[in-house]
Amino acid sequence: MKFFSRLVCRLLIASIALLPFSTQAGMIGTDQIVAGATAQANRDKVLNFVARADVAKQMQALGISAANAQERVNAMTQEEVNKIAGQIDALPAGASSNSGWWWAAGIVVVALIIWYFWK
Repeated sequence: MKFFSRLVCRLLIASIALLPFSTQAGMIGTDQIVAGATAQANRDKVLNFVARADVAKQMQALGISAANAQERVNAMTQEEVNKIAGQIDALPAGASSNSGWWWAAGIVVVALIIWYFWK
């Protein structure tokens, strides 16, 4: 047992003496982490947009296959992807941008009719 412990001690001393201690650690800022996560989220958003059935159908009409569109998105720089992701967020979700006014006008008319009959 004494021989084994001496052997282990000598191996540890030799490894400490011969192996370099060159470790470096640096602080990572929150802005770097958020920028990386945002970049990946924007790229995923554009890829998901291109993969939608209605968008793929429209691209087919323009002569671009869905696989080709995804390859083009993967080849984009991060600035281009961020710009397109911002434009996707700005697109209207409904059929027309004036549809909200018709709903508001309908609610006002119904409220006036209820108020009229209530009084």
